[in-house]
Amino acid sequence: MSRYFVADHGVSTGPFNFEQIREMVRRGEINAFTLMWKDGMADWAIAQNVLASAGLLQPKSWPEEALINETDLPVIAAFGRRIAATLIDALVMFIPATILIILPQAFLTDTTAMIAGQILAVLGNLAYFTLLQGGAQGATIGKHALDIRVVRDDGSKLGDALALGRYLLLMLFALMLIPLLVPLFNHHRKGLHDMICGTVVLEGKDVPDGKLDLSETAIGTWGSLSWVMVGLMFVIPFAGGVVAAVSVPAYQDYVIRSKVAMAIEQARDTSEKVVAYHSEHGQWPSKPTDIGLPEALDIADVATLHLDANGTVALNFTSTLIRGRALHIRMSEDGHRQCTTNLPRKYTDRACSRSALSPSLARSIQPTM
Repeated sequence: MSRYFVADHGVSTGPFNFEQIREMVRRGEINAFTLMWKDGMADWAIAQNVLASAGLLQPKSWPEEALINETDLPVIAAFGRRIAATLIDALVMFIPATILIILPQAFLTDTTAMIAGQILAVLGNLAYFTLLQGGAQGATIGKHALDIRVVRDDGSKLGDALALGRYLLLMLFALMLIPLLVPLFNHHRKGLHDMICGTVVLEGKDVPDGKLDLSETAIGTWGSLSWVMVGLMFVIPFAGGVVAAVSVPAYQDYVIRSKVAMAIEQARDTSEKVVAYHSEHGQWPSKPTDIGLPEALDIADVATLHLDANGTVALNFTSTLIRGRALHIRMSEDGHRQCTTNLPRKYTDRACSRSALSPSLARSIQPTM
């Protein structure tokens, strides 16, 4: 049988058997925090830990039950978590949206490309938020990162139609700015779009469909990632502006250079036809139709090609960044093809830096042996 010793004002008393200890507990002489020692222990410990295995001085159950009940309450996502999730989603969609905006410029004219790019970017955003928030998870990449999700008021998933409607309302209210602060002033942290759609943003574990009870809820915390992302709110616009200021003009320049190169190559081919026509008829062609071309040939939505006097091939550029510029390819008296232009050098890649002897005229002016 184990022996028990009890510390009484710093003095060890005992030994006691278990029945004696039980009686001392009943009389209140031993409480949960009284120091005790029994056979086999390495050091003294509080009575609650020593006697719990024997059924004495066990912790009261009500704090644990209260904790369980509190944990079972739906946890409403804190406003900071929602803001942080939105910032993450903005980062995720920045590059795809930028690509969608500038991609049509490679195929369409400037005005049409700008409109088409904006439409594609909007459709991309709608698809992202609709498909991810309308699915079983109810969360975008940003919401997954912050462990929050959107559900109906009864806990069921949104579905694509409701997710689309909710996002469109959010975009509408975002233009008004003030309604975005509504979640700060209601118990369930609902925005106007949530109130209209009957949705709520929760934190943490799943709730079975149709079994969500919002009569009693708890408000979650921001979390460290939320603070970091909100802090980045002041960095992201600046960084995004720098990236856009560098990448978008660079891409536009690349597109224009490619189209200008196509136009110059077409002009060179046309000049060869002009020379061939001169060799055959003894005069320069007066209009493009003389050499089988339309009156005004549109090239890659960047320039129109036509013929000037004395066989000069002229390119008049129509693209926004180089509108009003021109490039002329003419034949000199000694048979050299001369190229002159007022285009910036970055678009011509030295295409007009020197004259070149026309292959057709070169053959016609070779000295006879």
